[in-house]
Amino acid sequence: MPKESNALEDFRLFSGINESWELTRTGLVRIREDLYKLELWHSYSNPDIPYYVSVCIQENGMWRRMPDPPFSVGSEGDQALREAMAFLVERLAA
Repeated sequence: MPKESNALEDFRLFSGINESWELTRTGLVRIREDLYKLELWHSYSNPDIPYYVSVCIQENGMWRRMPDPPFSVGSEGDQALREAMAFLVERLAA
């Protein structure tokens, strides 16, 4: 195994591992008084959807994942993050 490769890319070398994800970036946005954490995940196991963003909201000092948000996905990480931010703004405007 080359030392330069990412170990998570080699997940198929390990019997029983079906998927491999890496948290590549986190970010915080504030909308009005609410604080949201965006987590950009990269999939090594799904080349069709390599990036997705999960959204957490801070409530009473604790982070919890938003209930049933449509996860933003994309072929590029920044695109998926922008879609997640647009979703949050549109959701609050409705």
